[in-house]
Amino acid sequence: MTTRKTASKSKDVKEVKTVETAETQVNESGALHASDAVADELPVLEKKAQDHTTVVIPYCKEFAQGRELLFALRSWYNNTRFPANLVIIGDCEDWFSEEVTVIEHQRTSDNPQIDTMEKLKLAIESPEVTKRFVWTNDDIYLVNGISLAHIEIPKVLGDLKPNQFKGVYANNMSRTVMLLDKCGLPKLNYGTHTPVLFEKSKLVEMLERFPEAESGVLFSSLYFNSQAFPAYPVVLDWKTDQFLLPVISQKPDEQKAKELLQRKVFLNNTVSGYSAWLEKFLEQMFPEPSIFEE
Repeated sequence: MTTRKTASKSKDVKEVKTVETAETQVNESGALHASDAVADELPVLEKKAQDHTTVVIPYCKEFAQGRELLFALRSWYNNTRFPANLVIIGDCEDWFSEEVTVIEHQRTSDNPQIDTMEKLKLAIESPEVTKRFVWTNDDIYLVNGISLAHIEIPKVLGDLKPNQFKGVYANNMSRTVMLLDKCGLPKLNYGTHTPVLFEKSKLVEMLERFPEAESGVLFSSLYFNSQAFPAYPVVLDWKTDQFLLPVISQKPDEQKAKELLQRKVFLNNTVSGYSAWLEKFLEQMFPEPSIFEE
């Protein structure tokens, strides 16, 4: 993982400098260089590509299980194949190094989706977060090398079905379905518990279009279902897809898990899936400290 803070001293700096080199070649070319007189007429030549992408993790220490976040960060450091910086929104751990940018935020609601929405709004407002950014969680791990394209591909679990759930989550899903129904939009379930790529401008449009979202919704599903020109999503099925293996039990078949992970890029765990077995499994996968640890 090429981070912005260590780019100048990292052996991986070549990846970051690629953008700068391309721009220099364009500017030094006699055929493409715009003079001062016509520069205003050719704004495309002045436009710089986003040279890195922020990875944002909302984090509430109160609900963290074991060393989930530590192993998640090690996995991002080992397996990210694009330049990035890391931002944690929420609580700070005493083992964080200076490579971690922390935007402090105290929990604002017992409704997880309301609290997470407040953290998302901080990401939208923060200059530390790029215009396009990855949104992920502390219990999602990268198990093979990924490009940004792996994240950008939209993924679903089928349709939103509130009657299959209970409690606050079911209420938030019902509210999401109601908002989508009202606008005649699709009702696919994008809550796959995998990293997603958001655009700040589109998030702002979503919040303006659906002010009710602040009452608690599944905002990934609201965001992607309300896109003007949505890409056709991949339907996840852990037995056959090449993206995700979810851990939902205390002690799954380890040999089977290893076989499946050979063709996966993401591993996640539910609350019920975090166990001594999983912590040992993650320790074996990611034994070395990352630059995000002091």
